Amino acid sequence: MRTVLGFLALALIATDAVAASKPTAAYVHPQFAQFQIKTIALLPTVILPSVSGADQTMGQALERSLAPLGYRWVSTSALRAALVAAKQPGVIDAVNERARKAAPADTAALQAVGQTGIADAVLVSVVSTWERETIDITISGQSMTQIAMTGYLYSTRTGELLWSRKFQVKGEGPYNNADGSTVVGLKAGGLNNSDPRTSTSLDPPTYEEIAAKLADQVRTALPAPPAKPAAP
Repeated sequence: MRTVLGFLALALIATDAVAASKPTAAYVHPQFAQFQIKTIALLPTVILPSVSGADQTMGQALERSLAPLGYRWVSTSALRAALVAAKQPGVIDAVNERARKAAPADTAALQAVGQTGIADAVLVSVVSTWERETIDITISGQSMTQIAMTGYLYSTRTGELLWSRKFQVKGEGPYNNADGSTVVGLKAGGLNNSDPRTSTSLDPPTYEEIAAKLADQVRTALPAPPAKPAAP
């Protein structure tokens, strides 16, 4: 019986280790609070497949949304400068390249960030869906904009995954009836039936709008920073 129980215990430990190394839809390190994360560096957003300007759009949305969360955020430019000073200029690319390939994190690269003293953790953002579909006014259907992203928070002390979560936001334009009848789904103040319909009136939300909504979800999902000690 002891042998069986011992085997089961080892199996459970192994399962937990695998779960910690493979990000799921939502994961938080069971000892997250013990890492005392106070400063987080934002790495450039990884876009799969690469789309011109998408990394800046998503990155800026994250910067704006995450600023009030309570952590001290380090910009990519400040992180690069610190790594160049530490003679480790390729660290950011090494971390992001692993994320791009869905490979295990580069522990040595993450710890190189930690050795600069600039951040307790890094936030890696990988966008897997970045699409916007519009429809012609002669075609019945509905346009849409969609972004899907997975966020990974890694400790720069140990290289461990501290948090990960998948996000997806989709925004649709009004439904278009190609026969010229009422455009369904418009809010008050939209088109009247007598108004000539244009492609603009049928367009879905912009990438900036959807990126902002997704960034707000990231802010809500990230674990809260450690509480500040009470004043004496």
